[in-house]
Amino acid sequence: MKKITLISFASMPMALFAQAPAPSSSFDGFGSVLMVLLICVIIFIVCRELLCWYYKINKMVSNQEEIIRLLKKIANETNAPTNNTKLQEEKKGVLKELADSTKFMVTGK
Repeated sequence: MKKITLISFASMPMALFAQAPAPSSSFDGFGSVLMVLLICVIIFIVCRELLCWYYKINKMVSNQEEIIRLLKKIANETNAPTNNTKLQEEKKGVLKELADSTKFMVTGK
């Protein structure tokens, strides 16, 4: 699938430029080249979003950000000097939050 995508991205600009008429003067061709570039950029952005959605890249990034946030929270709690009972309660709260977020990542609920 990735090879097909790469080949289609590589061949699409060549096909668009191959069909463009040769400019008669320096200013006539500038507008058409600009229009072709604009169309290529729009097609690239749409295809990129579809590929990110298909391979779940956006969801993976949000999951990693959530994991980083929870790890930072755990690291801040272990650096703070507190008594054992308070630290145990905070760790239980963080672990419960980690379990809930993991459940949400897996099930979406």
